Amino acid sequence: MHHRRDFIRTSAAGLLGMAGLSSIPRLGAAVAGPGSAAAGAGVPRFIFLRKSNGTFPTELVPPSLSEADKKKDAHREALDIDLDRHELPAWMEPLAAHKNNLTLLQGLSAKMCTMGHSTYQSPLAVSRTAERVDTIKRATVDVELARLFPSPFEHVELTCAKNEKGVVRGMSSIGPKQPNYAFASPGAAFRNLFAAGMEKDNDQKADEGLYDFLAGNIASYDSRTLDMLESRKIGNYASSVDSLIARNARLAKMSDRIATNVPVIEKAILEDRYNVVEQQHAFVDILVSSLRAGLTNVVTYTLDDLGTRYDGLLEDVIQLHDIGHGKALGGMPADEVRRHLRKHHMNLVNKLVEDLKATPEGSGTMFDNTMIMYLPENGEKHHSVGTEVPFLILAGDNVKLSMARRRYIRLPDYNAEGHKTLGNWYTTILNAYGNPIKHYGDFDVALKIDQEGAIRQFLS
Repeated sequence: MHHRRDFIRTSAAGLLGMAGLSSIPRLGAAVAGPGSAAAGAGVPRFIFLRKSNGTFPTELVPPSLSEADKKKDAHREALDIDLDRHELPAWMEPLAAHKNNLTLLQGLSAKMCTMGHSTYQSPLAVSRTAERVDTIKRATVDVELARLFPSPFEHVELTCAKNEKGVVRGMSSIGPKQPNYAFASPGAAFRNLFAAGMEKDNDQKADEGLYDFLAGNIASYDSRTLDMLESRKIGNYASSVDSLIARNARLAKMSDRIATNVPVIEKAILEDRYNVVEQQHAFVDILVSSLRAGLTNVVTYTLDDLGTRYDGLLEDVIQLHDIGHGKALGGMPADEVRRHLRKHHMNLVNKLVEDLKATPEGSGTMFDNTMIMYLPENGEKHHSVGTEVPFLILAGDNVKLSMARRRYIRLPDYNAEGHKTLGNWYTTILNAYGNPIKHYGDFDVALKIDQEGAIRQFLS
């Protein structure tokens, strides 16, 4: 009996491991039916772009602000200014054509989060988290949004952190003590996400047969066990395998749409031969194609972390940690290297926006229903304390937030009346899209003002 039990455990775990991101619990909720939003036009979509090393709040300030407004901004007094009347900072030049869709949001504090070098799930879960899985308190906001708009893969995570390869632990979470998984190489993402749109090889056909076989064997064993705890574990295995079968059936019905939207990725990149810049561009293509194919409606993309060895951008390889500490790179000052990195990121964002705007959907484009958020995982600087988490936001015309276009917004300073936190911001987004949560995330115990709920002036 123990041998059979071990077979069930190891076989189920192996299959779920091979499935990559699809192995997450609650997968049944992610298997969209024929009438779901995943297959229709106009479904909301969210893209979270994480970057490392902090973003200095001064880097987002439009250079053409009046002297009076610059003084207010420097003193962290409230501002709400129409970007139509102002120039963008030079590093945002790639986004000039999308100014009507741009909002620069300053002043959100995050002192309830882990700050510093590595923040893990913290900036998307609004809590203190560390490398230990048992510090994860909840599903991150990106995953919560994905559950509002089901799709076959629910939520997809891509990462360039630490120059890893394959499928790795991600920086989102699907629940308490449950980290998400992320695709760390374009080849792994390509093979896992778009398999239903490509001709199956013999191994893939064998896997599908094994899913069916394993589901039947698990159910048969469960009917004979007398151990309640063991039965519960087996039930979880069976549910996960059944969900994989259901998801694969759903993907099979979508195979024509998926096949139409398989991205064209260079063979060398699919074989893990690339520099970081090539990797990042390939991930943008995969991200857009996964949205076009209806595979997901929410993507989190970690552009870099302090362990990313940046090759392909400048003549010398960039060590982000050194830049964070102000060290020059081959004679180039650290602040200039940071400008190159930010502008490079904006080129990636521009490509993303251009591709979505070029994708017809309903009477408009896919971008009309999309919200892109570019944020520093560790707040306002390299060694941050959570005083501010500056956001650069690009939003289509159908996004359900009144502040999401052509604005430069600075919220009141920490502990001043009207100050808002990262938790207030995520509560606002969740409320706007149908999650009635009273407040998302942890509270800041040092704040003396009311910090519960959504930012009402941001709701349409």
